[in-house]
Amino acid sequence: MKTGIGKDEQGFRPIDLKYLKGDFQESFEIFYKTEAFGTTQYVLFVSADPQHQDKARKLIEEKEGTEDFFIKEDDLNKYYCQATAHLRDMIADPNLSLEDKTRKIYDVSKEIMKDFFEFNASPKILKSSEEVVEIMDDCLSDADADFHAIFEVTSNDYYTYTHSVNVGLYCLAYGVKTEMGSNDIRNLGLAGMLHDVGKSKIEPDILNKNGRLTDEEFEIIKGHSPQGKEILESMRCYPSCVLQVAGQHHEKYDGTGYPNGLVGEEIAHFARICKVTDVYDALTTRRSYKKALAPFDALTVMNKEMKHEFDHKVLANFIKFMGPEL
Repeated sequence: MKTGIGKDEQGFRPIDLKYLKGDFQESFEIFYKTEAFGTTQYVLFVSADPQHQDKARKLIEEKEGTEDFFIKEDDLNKYYCQATAHLRDMIADPNLSLEDKTRKIYDVSKEIMKDFFEFNASPKILKSSEEVVEIMDDCLSDADADFHAIFEVTSNDYYTYTHSVNVGLYCLAYGVKTEMGSNDIRNLGLAGMLHDVGKSKIEPDILNKNGRLTDEEFEIIKGHSPQGKEILESMRCYPSCVLQVAGQHHEKYDGTGYPNGLVGEEIAHFARICKVTDVYDALTTRRSYKKALAPFDALTVMNKEMKHEFDHKVLANFIKFMGPEL
C-alpha cells in the first residue's frame, strides 16, 4: 500500500486504489496531489456523491498504480471498511496461494497500525484490525497455519506498527495450532496486534532511541502497558482477555516483569502467549543498533538464556510449531 506522508500532508492519508475496486460500501472523496510553485495542493479526483460511484469505479480501474491518491484523515474508517471488504473478496480466490493471501492481509494490517502509531489516527481505527484478524483467521484456519509461511511475509525491520502485526499473526497461528475455539483464536490474534497500543503515548525520541535508555526513560517506556490497557478500555468494545494482554505482556513467569511483578499463572494465559511471540519477533527483526537473529538462534536464546521469563509449556509449543526446518 502507498506510504510516505510528509509534513505538508497533514490531514490527508495515502491510499491504495486496488482496495477500492468492486461495490462501494461507503462513499468518500478521493484526491490527487499536485505541486505548483513549491506549494502542495490536493485536487478532488472522486466525489463522495453516491450518484457518482459508477464513474468513480471506472476512474479507479483506469488510474490504479499510476499516481498517488489520498483521502481526508476523517475518512480513514470508511476507507478501511472498503479495503477489508475487498480484501475478503480477494482471499476467497482459490487461485491465490496462502503466501499471497497472507501477504495481502499483512499489508492492510500494517497500514492500519501505521496510521495509528505514526500518524496519530483516532483509536477508532483499531476497530478495522478486528475485521482483518477475522479474515486472517479464516485464511490460516483453512490452510493449517504454517509458522514458516508467516515468517516469510513478516517485516524484518522493526517498527512498532510492523511488530504489532507480526505478533498478531504469530498469536493467531498459535491459537490455530493449539486448536483453540474460533472466538479465542480471533481474540488472541487481536490481542497480539493491539498489545503495544500504549506506545502511541510515548515520545518518539524515547521510543526510537538508538542507544541505551536511562532509568528515567525506561520508566516512561514501562508505562505503555497500563496506558495500552486504558486506551482499549476506553473504547468499550474489547473483551477482558484483550485488555489483559495490553496490560500484562511484559510480565515474566518468574515475577521479575512489569508493571505488577505477576508470577506464573497470575499472568493471563493470552498474555503468556503474547510474551513468547513478542520476544521472538523482537529478536528476529532488525533495528538500527542490532542485527536480526535467525529463527533457530532466537529460539535458542529464548530457551537457554531467557527460559525463566516464559510459561514453559507455551514456549515448548511455540518451538515445536516452528517445525523441523529449525
